[in-house]
Amino acid sequence: MKNQLLKITCYVGIFIMISAFVVIPEKYSWYYEVLLFNLGMYMWLFTKWKRKKANVRAAVTCFLILGACSLSAQDYNKQVEALKRSFESKDAKYIEPHLSSGLKFDPMPAENTGPILNNIITKLPFISLEFVEAAENTATIKYEFQGLGERTSAVHFDSEGKIIRVELIENLIKMEMEQRRQMQASVQQPGTNEVVEKYQPTSVTITANDGVTISGNLYEIDKKAPVILLCHQAGYNKVEYADIAPRLNDMGYNCLAIDQRSGGAFAGQQNETAGNAMELGQEPTMLDARQDLKAAVDYLAKRYKQKVIVWGSSYSSSLALFELAENKKVKAALAFSPGDYFGDQAVTLANTFGKVDKPYFVTSSKTESASLMKSFEWVERQKNQIHFIPESNGFHGSRVLWIGQEGAEEYWTAVTEFLTALK
Repeated sequence: MKNQLLKITCYVGIFIMISAFVVIPEKYSWYYEVLLFNLGMYMWLFTKWKRKKANVRAAVTCFLILGACSLSAQDYNKQVEALKRSFESKDAKYIEPHLSSGLKFDPMPAENTGPILNNIITKLPFISLEFVEAAENTATIKYEFQGLGERTSAVHFDSEGKIIRVELIENLIKMEMEQRRQMQASVQQPGTNEVVEKYQPTSVTITANDGVTISGNLYEIDKKAPVILLCHQAGYNKVEYADIAPRLNDMGYNCLAIDQRSGGAFAGQQNETAGNAMELGQEPTMLDARQDLKAAVDYLAKRYKQKVIVWGSSYSSSLALFELAENKKVKAALAFSPGDYFGDQAVTLANTFGKVDKPYFVTSSKTESASLMKSFEWVERQKNQIHFIPESNGFHGSRVLWIGQEGAEEYWTAVTEFLTALK
């Protein structure tokens, strides 16, 4: 009977060792696999040492190994869960007990740590946080934020399991500092030249289906010419295209630049559509502005009796791609810095690109291009579906085309090639 029990114990131990790295789900820390393996090894060793003292030595050895693994490899689940809860509730109190006194976010000084952490947790539009894996003193986490997409980076811990470094926040700080540096060195608003002076717009108004009056600048050269709808980025208005639309006129295109209801004051002018929406008691979001695009497409398709090219900047470039995928009156789209800006309120760019069988031109700054590529890396693009990556650093949105903007001409060359191929 004793020998039979030993044999069973031996087989069970071998089975546990073999299956240890298979049965533990990937989402759990690797040290659970090590613990299970060592348990199987102890059971196996127990059957091999027949003397009592040897059995004791084997047990002590294995439990020392188990203890060492437990001490050297923490799973950090409670710290990561606290971080997730802080993001979800927009309250840093849940993660604060897990922070080291030495926590700082390079390259910012240590005294800024508290305000920076609180600002990130309360202001970033959080979607999800997922524990990827743990290693010694680090945990890899996958985050998703509205407008920023998915990001994977590590959180670092000291010997007591306190958070000493958060790569996500460091990366966001560095990205913002670089963007500010580039913005300060860039052209801040549209310029003027002979072409701008030559092509002056007329004011038009369009009524959206919900009654909001949309304000626009119509740059018309010939009713038989192709037509482009120009849509601005967040916080802007139709003046974003004050030196872009005239150049498109010079290339042979009619253009309509509109104020969307999600926008603001820019270049000394107010966003009239946003003001009209607020007068009706609305508090419009970026996604609400899709109504303005639809109404403007209908207006242009009726006026010129042809399909419309829709051009978007930042959030409106995503709306332009939505219209391209679903609106039969849209011929093609140009999207400057599209992204998943709307969270779970709209389909993802990846799903949108998968449905589009019409021409598009998508681009961004160079730093944004890798994230943008993920939206359609699995899609077999057609010949007239272009992703343009600049040689220069570029900028976010259509502002990259303004007169005097660094790198503008390489974007214009690519845009011209795309539009020429449409004719």
